Amino acid sequence: MAATYNPAMPTTRDKVRFLIQDTVVASAMLQDEEIDFMLTEYPNYKLAAANCADVLSSKFSGMAEEKTIGNLKLTYRDKSKKYADLANRLRMQASKVVLPYAGGISQTDKESIEDDDDRVKPAFSRDMQKQALPSVDITDDDAV
Repeated sequence: MAATYNPAMPTTRDKVRFLIQDTVVASAMLQDEEIDFMLTEYPNYKLAAANCADVLSSKFSGMAEEKTIGNLKLTYRDKSKKYADLANRLRMQASKVVLPYAGGISQTDKESIEDDDDRVKPAFSRDMQKQALPSVDITDDDAV
């Protein structure tokens, strides 16, 4: 198992590493194969990164809150929460994908919209200014 990272981010794996800030290869928290697995499960790289952040949150929640070695003190309690928060933010970003919709392009689309009984009637229509003129029947009997 190996960990690689290219700051030019030519691959989605590099993008995932960047988003979860696992960019120091010598001390990588996730291996390339683990990130690749997430990318096969979640083709959207932001969702894959969110799930990687969930994995890291779980990993750090199982560690001791603090570890002291001589004068050095390591604190892990906030790491789990930070990765859980990161996962939520990445999911929010991934869900902001909006695809444009241009209605009325096809005849079938227009007809299905017009046939929808629950649809709010438009305030404007093509022939709204045309008024039918009253028919006048002029016969010879009316002449003086």
